[in-house]
Amino acid sequence: MMYLQSRLAVNSVTAGDYNRPLRISNFINELDSGFRLLNLKNDPLRKRYDGLKYDVKKIEEVVYDLSIRGLAKESESGGGK
Repeated sequence: MMYLQSRLAVNSVTAGDYNRPLRISNFINELDSGFRLLNLKNDPLRKRYDGLKYDVKKIEEVVYDLSIRGLAKESESGGGK
């Protein structure tokens, strides 16, 4: 499921929707924060969390690229929810 979120972020940028990767990033970061609160030594959720870490990195790269190109600034000031 998380893999789909990172692909959705990339595909949204390709389609010209620069606001969606920012929303996805906020959601994934909140989810990541929740997983960090858990004790996942050998839990089956540990594999999910490990995959989530890679997706966080991928989505952060997308958001970073948007900010470098000046596209994220336009979306952020365009009205937040």
